[in-house]
Amino acid sequence: MAETRLRKHQCIPFLDTSGGATTATWTRIDKSTIFALAANPSTEEMGYICYESPITEIDHYTPSLPQEIVLNAGNEMYEFVFDYFFNLPVGEDAKVPALICFPPNANAEKKAWLVEDCVLELTEYNTVDRKITFTLQLGGDITRGTYTITDGVPTFTES
Repeated sequence: MAETRLRKHQCIPFLDTSGGATTATWTRIDKSTIFALAANPSTEEMGYICYESPITEIDHYTPSLPQEIVLNAGNEMYEFVFDYFFNLPVGEDAKVPALICFPPNANAEKKAWLVEDCVLELTEYNTVDRKITFTLQLGGDITRGTYTITDGVPTFTES
């Protein structure tokens, strides 16, 4: 089977910018130059009596996705993130559903994560670099599934 090189534009993060409406409004994080999805495993050293040395067990993962958005007035994602920054929400108000659409695999499957309790953790509003930086903390439950994108709008189907 021939290998296919995956490209940066094929891994697409979306945020629900509807503000809690019944139907999600998925908006692509578009004007960003970073994408480094970290798994962040939580581990524990276990000293089982059957081994000479302790082994590491993974308890769970808490993925996070550092992001930025360029300061372009009129860009839908900039306006959404700026509103968060301006209002500095906390608790439940800092949560926004996220949809992470991974590139198609060798079998042409388009897999995705839907995270309802994603926290938009604000970092910096930098006018010199012209960016707002933030981290998406993908906590809670991750619903796994597949996606299709039609006219720039994703549709998620749970596995």
